[in-house]
Amino acid sequence: MSTRAWPSREEWQAKAEYAVRTGCTMYERLDRLQPDTDWRSLGEEIEEEELGTPAAAEMRTLLTAEIARLRALFPERPDRTRERGIWFCGLEGQAYNDACNLGALEGMRADVHRARREGNWAAVTWQLGRLRNSYPEITLTESLLAAHDRLTAISDSISGRRRQAAEAAEQAAADKEIARRATDEAWAKELERRDRIDSPRVIRVGPQTAMSKDDQMT
Repeated sequence: MSTRAWPSREEWQAKAEYAVRTGCTMYERLDRLQPDTDWRSLGEEIEEEELGTPAAAEMRTLLTAEIARLRALFPERPDRTRERGIWFCGLEGQAYNDACNLGALEGMRADVHRARREGNWAAVTWQLGRLRNSYPEITLTESLLAAHDRLTAISDSISGRRRQAAEAAEQAAADKEIARRATDEAWAKELERRDRIDSPRVIRVGPQTAMSKDDQMT
């Protein structure tokens, strides 16, 4: 028999909202309620494509130029992954930093190409932000900066709309659970649940021998 100290009915009721908010994230709850929802408007979708398509193309051009410059610093850079890893670990100082940037920019260029092909404008926006904030040696044009500002504003608007819906769904679930726990029926079910935990059934697996008279429960 368990000696677990269960909360009183009043304590259990008081934890209703806490149970809802910690049971899953508000976004997980929203995705269960509204799976595969696109939170952007048609106008936002069109504008993202109109801004993201040329921005991705211009990014690739800038990235390709910087990648070519960095590759020229390392004519001995191995092509095979294992050998390249050994070579990379032997670098120091500025050479190490340049090699890090080279690998990162190569990965960014591939990600931007894939995002543009798939129409993933949020990914294009994120990668453009990385380029803008972390690689000052690459000069972005005014048009690219303006595109990033607008794409970020659209992304923030979409995120805010989704967050508002998630918060509303969580609050509705909390209100429902508070009301449920106030009923005698819910409390009775909670007591049954506790009893199952305190006195679990023993399930025997595999062939069993016949119980003797002394083993039988009364």
